[in-house]
Amino acid sequence: MLTILFDLDDTLYDTASPFFQALENYRLENSHSDEETFALFREHCDAAFDLFSKGELTLAESHIMRTQHTFADLGLALTTEEAMHFQETYQKRQAEITLSPGIEQLLNELESRNIPIAVFTNGPEKHQMKKFNALGLERWVPPARIFISEKIGCPKPYAEAFAHVQEALKASPDELLFIGDTYETDIIGGQAAGWTTLWYNHRQKPEDEKVVLEPTFYSVAEMHQAIHDNISKRKEI
Repeated sequence: MLTILFDLDDTLYDTASPFFQALENYRLENSHSDEETFALFREHCDAAFDLFSKGELTLAESHIMRTQHTFADLGLALTTEEAMHFQETYQKRQAEITLSPGIEQLLNELESRNIPIAVFTNGPEKHQMKKFNALGLERWVPPARIFISEKIGCPKPYAEAFAHVQEALKASPDELLFIGDTYETDIIGGQAAGWTTLWYNHRQKPEDEKVVLEPTFYSVAEMHQAIHDNISKRKEI
């Protein structure tokens, strides 16, 4: 049976919204566009999370690091205390997140077709579950189909993480369809595991050097269509 897995951050909701809401409290002489500014933050988030995953930083230290490095790139030096305050504001805004427009309709349609839905995300379990609950995802995803890297023991794109999820779902690789926004973790990891992957490249990241075996799409409407096309293709086989 087909199971459709979704990444959480920046796939089911827009992670930029709480970031820019938290950023409103700061006066920055910023020559970067909003997309460039958020790309800087995501870059530093990924680097800090990697160090946290390796045990080289505590979670709090990783938050301070990513915040200070992002603000430094934007021309403002933050003390540790100021970085911690930004993180607190950012987390408060994350508690107010909502599903991206069109996602609820998509999840309802999949549920009506009796297609199991799962979430596969990198991050600390407590932190990711707060976002999961804020989005109301328990309506479609039971606890047994929530997969968080900290609980698994390693993050995407490591093969062990994908193997754990596949085993827990009691599925073969050809029964799994994974949708995510991060090429390096979601798509490379999924393809290496033999899963079908769909790249949700709504941040318009460069694709010229990337080998994508399945269609790339840029909006929730295109995501919906890509999933529909994949389901239809499976029925033809």
